[in-house]
Amino acid sequence: MSERISDTNNGTANSEARTPRFNRSKTVQVIISILVALALWVYVDVEKAPERTKTIRDVPVEFSGENTTLADKNLMLLSGYDTTIDLTIRGPKRELVKMSRDNVRVIASTSSIDSVGVHQLDWTVSFPDGVVRTNVSVEKASLSQITVTVGELYTKEVPVECQVIGEVAEGYFTGDVVLDPEVLTLRAQRDDLLNVSCAKLTVDISDTDKSYENAVGFTLYDYNDIAVDNSAIRPAVKLVQVKVPVKTTKEVPLEIVVKESAGSTLEQTSYTISPKSVTLAGEKDVLDAINSIALDTVYLQDISQSQTLYYEIIPPENTELVGDNQSATVTFTVTGVTEKTVTVNQFIVERVREGFRGQCTTESIQVTIRGLTDEIAAITDGQVVAVVDF
Repeated sequence: MSERISDTNNGTANSEARTPRFNRSKTVQVIISILVALALWVYVDVEKAPERTKTIRDVPVEFSGENTTLADKNLMLLSGYDTTIDLTIRGPKRELVKMSRDNVRVIASTSSIDSVGVHQLDWTVSFPDGVVRTNVSVEKASLSQITVTVGELYTKEVPVECQVIGEVAEGYFTGDVVLDPEVLTLRAQRDDLLNVSCAKLTVDISDTDKSYENAVGFTLYDYNDIAVDNSAIRPAVKLVQVKVPVKTTKEVPLEIVVKESAGSTLEQTSYTISPKSVTLAGEKDVLDAINSIALDTVYLQDISQSQTLYYEIIPPENTELVGDNQSATVTFTVTGVTEKTVTVNQFIVERVREGFRGQCTTESIQVTIRGLTDEIAAITDGQVVAVVDF
């Protein structure tokens, strides 16, 4: 009896063990089926679905040639330059999803305008990169033509003023502000430009240790320092490039590069530089790369008994000297070295071409030799020989 009970229990256990495997297999099949159905739906929806439409609203109109061709004729747009158009575009979904108000452009050319007054302009649509132009079309637009009013162009140049606010980090200071452009060209009708005196902008450099550089918007002001809000005035640029140098200082030593030779070494020659160092001002990353300023390369063989050389201190690029130290002196002191002039009347000729004979017709020459005092004193005229290399 116990054996039969045991068999029954084993059969039940095996059945329970097989059930989870069966359920896992069914689950995988269901998931695969869902993924295949989803892929088919995407394929049909994107690739095989019939064409559909998409409406993009308030696309701003761009006027080509406004600042070139039209301006060359002393003409300008007085109205219509802020026109927008609603576009309904037809095409496959795969093309329509690539389009938005940010990358679809409406362009109207001003090249046909040659007089003041009201003009009607045709326009074209420029689609973003990646869109196949032959697959899409403009089905409907809120305007068929762009209406603009054209007037006589007047120009006026006004200075750009920059106000710097805030304090830079401790140990830093600001340099001269650089503006591009420094003078702003305005275009408008004559009456609109009469009271405009300048363009102003503001930058904040609080707690910075790096130079400020950015393109900044500006506001026009009249001669009473009141802001001018007139959309009929067309600046040549919308932003001014501003750089506010933020600098610090660093003390760097002055040095010379010394070249030694036989009889002229640093064992016999010493030198001092005055001043020993200077203070440079510049941007931090520039100063970090500067460890010293080399005044010159000096060959000790050219240095006679003690002498002084004078140098202008030239600061490295993008830095400037701080203080009154604009020049330096280098004083050389020579010890234990002397010079002596001897008469040479012995000549040896070397490397004469085969078949020829070399002969020196000079009877004697004067030679100045230099070296340690004791060694130079022991040299006589007869010990020095001149070698002529043919």
